[in-house]
Formats: sequence, structure tokens, C-alpha cells
Amino acid sequence: MTERNERAVPRLDQGIDQELAAILREAHAALGWATNKGDLATHLFSKPADILDLILDVIPQGIVMVDGVYRTLAFNRPMFDIFHLPPGTFHIGMDFRDVLRVWAQHTGQTAAMLEQAIRRLDLREPFSFEFPQEIRGEPRWCLLTHTPLPGGGFVRTFTDITERKRLEQELERLSRVDSLTGAMARRAFDQRLAEEIERARRLDHPLTLLIADLDHFKQVNDTRGHHAGDMALRGFVAVCRQEFRKYDLVGRLGGEEFALLLPDTGLGVALVAAERLRAAVARSPIDPGVPGQIFHITASIGVTQLRPADDTATFIQRADQALYAAKAAGRNSVRCVEAAHESHGNAS
Repeated sequence: MTERNERAVPRLDQGIDQELAAILREAHAALGWATNKGDLATHLFSKPADILDLILDVIPQGIVMVDGVYRTLAFNRPMFDIFHLPPGTFHIGMDFRDVLRVWAQHTGQTAAMLEQAIRRLDLREPFSFEFPQEIRGEPRWCLLTHTPLPGGGFVRTFTDITERKRLEQELERLSRVDSLTGAMARRAFDQRLAEEIERARRLDHPLTLLIADLDHFKQVNDTRGHHAGDMALRGFVAVCRQEFRKYDLVGRLGGEEFALLLPDTGLGVALVAAERLRAAVARSPIDPGVPGQIFHITASIGVTQLRPADDTATFIQRADQALYAAKAAGRNSVRCVEAAHESHGNAS
């Protein structure tokens, strides 16, 4: 543990977060108590400053105090623990810019990141930011807070937020992916649809949209159970993955309705792909995991190509109209409102 004395610890600014400020106020109060208690404090601790050492070392955040000429005044043990720095990596009185150079070596930071970190030491406004790092080959995330002190210098805290970032990323993934089927969620699909429309217009490339609906899906749920219905939805998306390109987008619009967006694809090619999908869905067995309960499903599909005046709403609306035409034709079919040609299998 590093040595400190009471004079070396600057007065804390109100800019430090409230929790840390409260802890450090308690530490200063403990120092005053220890000084007044005399022999009792001497018996408990070799020096009153050891109380501050003890309190700072049980705080999970790494804490460092630096004066106006970059000299390290104090730091706690979690500074080593968070970054897995070898003991003795830095010490009281060390130039904090050198501390940052050591930190960069042990956390896989780039030269640009190190330069930015050194440049921001002179900022006189509080700030915080999150940054990735690599600790012994493992990707981690850290939150830094910087609080300038009156008269120069600053206090910095470092918090390992890897678990929080993991949860945030998982929530983001769940918001973009339908948890049942693995298709894109509606909001994510709508966002990508708008982006692809803009891209298609900018590059003058074709863009086609398919909307598919599983035929008689309510009957599957009612007669075979919701688990079988779930397996049917998953099975449909699995067939889409097999029949389409990796960069074609599959989204679940809701219930048993799905959308497929085909960039750089004209109407004729899209109709062929839609017919191939219809046939593949019809012949693919759905296995709910119950002996003797394998069944088949069919899908109706509407196809349309982007027009110059389309926005996302009109683009989807026209594909929906084609889908309704496919259902009106007896289901298990493909329809397109733009062209007279159509493709369909046996109605079911």
C-alpha cells in the first residue's frame, strides 16, 4: 500500500459524484477522530492516514489524485486490480503521464488513445467517458470520471463496467432480433428498410420486398398447440435462411407475417426467388418433437419493387396488397401487383 499524509490529499470539489464524495468525507472525519483519540488510534493504526488507506482500498473503483504538475498524490489498490497492473507499477510522486504510458502498455491501448488521454489531463471541466480495453487478452470496458480540483490537479475514478456493457449489448440485440425466430424485429427491420431505400436511390439499384404470411396459422395453434406454432415460425425463418443470400434481410412484422428485403434485385429475379421459397416451405417438414406429429405448412407471398415515389409505408402497403391477392387466389401462392405474370402452387 502507498504512503500518504493528510497534507498531500487536496480538498475535494463538489464535482465528484455524490457517493464517492460521501465516502471521502467519512474518511476525513475518521482521520480527525483518529488524531483526537491519540493512543487508541496509535494502537489501531500505525498512522492516522492508514484509516484513509483502508477506506479507499475497500472502494471498488480505482481512485487517483494528481496535482497541477501531473504528480501522483494518492491512489488505491483497485487501481492495480482493475487494470491487472503488476505491484509497484507506479508510485506516489510519479508523473501521471508516465502512469498513463504504463497503463497503455498493459491494456492494449493504441498510440492515438494514449495521446488523447494525456491531452485531456488539462481539461478544467468535469467529464466522463467509457472506453474498451484488453486485460490479459480479455475484452473489458471501463468508465472514467475526471473531476478538476481547485487550484489545479484532479481526481479520477475508474470503474469496471464490463458486465453492464454486456447487458446493454444483450438488450440491444434483443431489441433488434425476434427472440423466437431469430429474424429481425419489426423496429430494426423498418430502420434497415429506410436505409436500403436511400441506398437503392443513391446508387440507382433495384430493391424488392416480399411479404409472406403462413397459411391457416391459427389452425396450427388451435389443433397442434402453441409449441407447434412456434416451431412452424422458426421453421419458416430457417427455410428463408437457406433459400436467400446472407445479405438479404428477413424480418418478423408480427404474428405469422414476415418480410424479406432483397437489395440489388429486380422484380423478375425476386419473383423466381419467392416461388422457390414458397415451394421450399411447402415441402419442409415441421417437427414439434412429438412422435408422429410432423406436419407441413404453406405460405402466401406478395412481391413488389421499389418505385421512385415510394416511402417505407407505400412500399410495404403495395407488398401487402400483393399478399392479399395471393391469399384471395387460394393461398400457397405468389402474387405481384406490378406485373401481369404470377406464380403459384396448389391452393390449400
